[in-house]
Amino acid sequence: MREHEVPTHVQAEDKVLLWLTFPQVVSLIAVAAVGYGIFNYAPGPTALRIGIAAAASVVGAAAAVGQIGGRRLPMVVGDLLKYWLGSRRFVGQVEELVRSAPVLAVESDPGLFERMQEKGRRRFRRLCRRRDRRDGGKRNRRSDAHEERKPKGSKPPTRDRGARGISLGRRRWVVATAMIILVATVIPQVAIAQGEGDEGNYGHSEVDLELPPPVLGRRVFIEGIAVSGNQAQLSVRAATDISLIVRAYGGEGGGDLRYTDQASLRQGETATFDVPLSTDNPSISLSWVDSLGQAGGFSLSEEQILHRLPSADGELCDVELTGLSLTRTGVSGSVSTICERQVMETMELRTVSGLDPVEVMTVREAEVTGITGRLHVRLGNDEVTVPLVADGTTSFNLALAPTEAVRDISLSADLRGTLRVPQPPLVEVSTVTERTVERSHVVSVLRPGVSRNIRETLIVECEDGTEERHRISVWLSVPARTIEITTRVPVTQKAYVTAKIVERDPAMSWRDETVHLNTTVWADAPYAALVLPEPEPAPETAEQVPASSGVVEDLFDRLGWDWPW
Repeated sequence: MREHEVPTHVQAEDKVLLWLTFPQVVSLIAVAAVGYGIFNYAPGPTALRIGIAAAASVVGAAAAVGQIGGRRLPMVVGDLLKYWLGSRRFVGQVEELVRSAPVLAVESDPGLFERMQEKGRRRFRRLCRRRDRRDGGKRNRRSDAHEERKPKGSKPPTRDRGARGISLGRRRWVVATAMIILVATVIPQVAIAQGEGDEGNYGHSEVDLELPPPVLGRRVFIEGIAVSGNQAQLSVRAATDISLIVRAYGGEGGGDLRYTDQASLRQGETATFDVPLSTDNPSISLSWVDSLGQAGGFSLSEEQILHRLPSADGELCDVELTGLSLTRTGVSGSVSTICERQVMETMELRTVSGLDPVEVMTVREAEVTGITGRLHVRLGNDEVTVPLVADGTTSFNLALAPTEAVRDISLSADLRGTLRVPQPPLVEVSTVTERTVERSHVVSVLRPGVSRNIRETLIVECEDGTEERHRISVWLSVPARTIEITTRVPVTQKAYVTAKIVERDPAMSWRDETVHLNTTVWADAPYAALVLPEPEPAPETAEQVPASSGVVEDLFDRLGWDWPW
């Protein structure tokens, strides 16, 4: 015959029938009994009783042997009810997650207790056999004497039908009562056996474990968180030797696993994780197992990991908090600005000047020639002011007290922009009174041309008294010509209005605005190494001392018990 060694530390229940454990077999028997009872004793037609019994049997069998993901259906239903009806987020301190009371240990020796039970069973069976032997001998002697006195040919006495019916009815009532007691006793025990230890052993059979008392204290401290965009840099410091697992979740419901990483840290060591953050409902969970075998963890919500850095749109500049870093010494970050080159400026503009000036409100497109400003960062009672860089990145640093808390941080950017606003031409209107003025006019006269042939007879007297006649012919020609003559004429003018268009230079103006940004920062408690308690001294080995007198041994002999020592 082969020998098989069954390890006692395996966390699994024995299978007594196929894949069913003993509590499951007992539960199925109880379910079958309940279904039969409903079918046999429930009022109504047969089809209705069969339906109710079948439904009850199916539900009971599913509750007894059904599993989802390796877990019993009652445990799954209980967890769903806790999730639907209970709180879904732990809002207390991390220390509250650790049990404040240690697990109660059984003071008596389990092995000794089992041995005493087994010895008691053997003593009870031995007494029963002795009683049977004593009763059997007397009964045989009495039966022999009765047979000797009994006449020949006589029949053995028989019971009547009435007595037999009464005996059968009593037996049925006894069996029904026993079944009810069995169901009422077994089902709660099966539920308790299936429910114990289920919270920490998903997917395994539930076996009672005696856990050591927990060691209170923090195992992990958050040294710093730096967020830039959808990326977070998480710095973690271990207070004792631990195995750490970091997970990041996100998605629409916040339950999608987006990142996982693990590291083994010694006491005082620091590890940095580059964790991608989801745009919807991001969270980071840290779970650990320390050198003592104890486990725990905690989560960082969206407010604690500084996600969704704020931004604000202004008329002059758009301001955005592009990075925020939280360390033990303080808070640092960077603010970027994107400024406008042209803005719309509303101004009161004079369009007509003179006797009846006209001023209108107008919206002009102004050119931004320069922007200056300062950045104010306030955290509690502390505040820092730095010059703001337009169209660039501005960095700031602010001290932080080393305490665990969630604090509000406010940022305000005071901006002043220089504007160059072009102006339309100005119309200058003036009035001229009645007056007489001399106007110079040029008069043009056309002289026509003339041509004439002149002939004359010239008589010349000589010395001798004679006359000489000479004929002279001359051709005269005068050309045509326009003669211009300037004259001054007096002109009387009545009163009238004159308008003059004057070009104007661009106007220079200033615009002031303040852009506010608000967010929160979470700082962990100061680092402290985990101080382990002193190990408990090993219990002294119990020594069995025999009794000094034989009184107890004589009592055990009289009762027929064996002396266990």
